[in-house]
Amino acid sequence: MKDLKIRASSLGRLMSNDKDTSITEKQLDTLNDLLTKIKLTDKQATLRDSLMLKRDAPPELSKGAKSYIKELFMFHEYGVGMDIYSKYMEKGVLTEDECIDLCSSLFDYGELKKNEVELSNEYITGTPDIVNDMVLIDVKSKWSPHQCFWLAETDKEIQKNLDHKVYEWQLKSYMWLTGHVESELVYCLVATPEHLVLDEMRRLSWKKLEGGEVSIETEAEVRAYFDISNIPTEKRVKSFKVELTEKDVADMKIKVNLARKYYKQIQ
Repeated sequence: MKDLKIRASSLGRLMSNDKDTSITEKQLDTLNDLLTKIKLTDKQATLRDSLMLKRDAPPELSKGAKSYIKELFMFHEYGVGMDIYSKYMEKGVLTEDECIDLCSSLFDYGELKKNEVELSNEYITGTPDIVNDMVLIDVKSKWSPHQCFWLAETDKEIQKNLDHKVYEWQLKSYMWLTGHVESELVYCLVATPEHLVLDEMRRLSWKKLEGGEVSIETEAEVRAYFDISNIPTEKRVKSFKVELTEKDVADMKIKVNLARKYYKQIQ
């Protein structure tokens, strides 16, 4: 087969690192602090040396990345499907246009339109949600008001979230493909499609032993769960700036090349 290319939406799985084999941001901060000290205790010197070994270790694929490559192998070689349906994914697909309209109404970019052009380079492929000469945006539709973590968490806490890190690499991929150096990751809260709300009613009805007959109380409970009518429009979005560096591009190339090598080993 031709050289393996990674979809931008999945690149984050490839870019993950195992804590026991690679240095974390916190450990790197500790190491940098130790390197500024003139005198170290024996314990500090041992820690410094171990962290330096981690920092300078050659890059390798994480366990999660290897699992992803195995999934790709099964898909390419045997046709075994990869995308597993979820209600969250379905809402994201169905409400994408609404999320883009929400961004258009709140941001100063003028009318924003969905991009339909798939882009590709030697390493990756992907289709950004919104891209023009001025801006690159990717939208993520939240399942319910209860998923609006930005109402309770600080930006720093959100940015530590594993899903958020995956989304950041997706944006970095898009920037690499388009030539942008800045982009926006936008979480949006829009109404949940009615058939998904009805599905949740039936699911809850069975859990409450109503035999699939949705009671008035169950319907009211589910509709209240999804109700966003009292949330101001400007509170229904949370945007994060994502930037692309030369190191990011170099790291992506390294991980894709490692993925290609591992893929051939599986064969």
